[in-house]
Amino acid sequence: MNNFSRNKFFTRFQSINKNYDWVLLTVVITLCIAGLTFLASALSVKVQADFYKELLKQMIFGLWIGGFLSYILARVDYHNLFKVKNTLLYITIVLLAFLAGFAIFTQVTGMSEAAKKVFIDGRANPIIAPSIANGSIRWIDTPLLLVQPSELAKLTLLIFFAAKINEFKDQEITWMSLKRPFYAFFLISSLIIVQPDLGSIVLIFCILFSAMWATKVPMKILGIVVTIVSIFVLISSFTTGYRLSRIKSAYDTKNATKAENYQTKNAQKAISDGGLWGAGYGNSIAKQQGIVPESSTDAIISIIAEEMGFIFTTLFLSLYIVFCFRGLKIAREAPDVGGKALAVGITIWIVLQAFWNVGGIIGLAPLKGLPLPFVSEGGTALVLNLASVGILMNISSQKNENNIASQVESKTNAGKRRRFLRNN
Repeated sequence: MNNFSRNKFFTRFQSINKNYDWVLLTVVITLCIAGLTFLASALSVKVQADFYKELLKQMIFGLWIGGFLSYILARVDYHNLFKVKNTLLYITIVLLAFLAGFAIFTQVTGMSEAAKKVFIDGRANPIIAPSIANGSIRWIDTPLLLVQPSELAKLTLLIFFAAKINEFKDQEITWMSLKRPFYAFFLISSLIIVQPDLGSIVLIFCILFSAMWATKVPMKILGIVVTIVSIFVLISSFTTGYRLSRIKSAYDTKNATKAENYQTKNAQKAISDGGLWGAGYGNSIAKQQGIVPESSTDAIISIIAEEMGFIFTTLFLSLYIVFCFRGLKIAREAPDVGGKALAVGITIWIVLQAFWNVGGIIGLAPLKGLPLPFVSEGGTALVLNLASVGILMNISSQKNENNIASQVESKTNAGKRRRFLRNN
């Protein structure tokens, strides 16, 4: 490489770096560092071997792999993702179908929870196997980590939709234009519901709906899709015992049984005990007594609030609001409609999941078991969240480049006009 080419390369490299949305990146890094710190506190009640095992897994397979993917995707033009949309979708469908096969078999045969576990564990092998927890078959156990395909579905479906919508640009969007994304959504939803996992379907739909709204999909199409999904969710919620219990525990706390609101009540008590300033890092009583289930995953915000207090927790959660504003700013200034769909979908995904998690713990929404993005224990979720941030960063860099190019062109045209007027 000659000196001219080398200088050109490094100039290009530096210009891309300057164009990233550094505010959004700072927010994400802060959330990750704070999340790892709080996770260490939540896991501290475990025996030493389990503590180091789970913390290192979060660092190595969550932060490191997720950070590496984020770096790569920030460098790679997001339009390249559109070229592999079908491959990503097929991989997601195959993984979900793998779990659905086991889930359907255990449901059709009427196995008890104990029998399901024995059946699933008996099919385990050193390479890949389904994993069951709380009666749900939502994970694939690999030698490295547990993989949750429904988390992957959030990103792959969004990429698939963004790629299709980007093909039409200024053309009129019809139902037939979007039939493939809709078919993909309904197929993946049917594979997720048998796990069973209704909450992920609702979240995926909200992600796609926000992307459709931002890209001005006609209201007639949106209305039809919302109606279909709403009817499906209502029927699924009110005809299933444990889902009805979650709704009851969230909105009817007086009549909910002790078993139905056990986690919510104890989590709320932990938050209340924290007061304004908290009991101090590592001093959570609820954690030590083990009265808050899933304290390192779904309910980690209750441990944070008890140890750090209301004021710190409010400031901490405000980082997600900053993330929302920066993400929507990136979407507004995206270079094309596909970029806008991706940016809006990713932003709504992270922010909605964060506040649904917190809302479920404080009793404002039904409990779902969603991790708090960048904070809760969970390798698959963290990797995909960070990968999505990389895509956002790439969109922001292209947005800035386009703005710079347009400004240069505008100045050039203005200079030409001034010279023309002087000469004439």
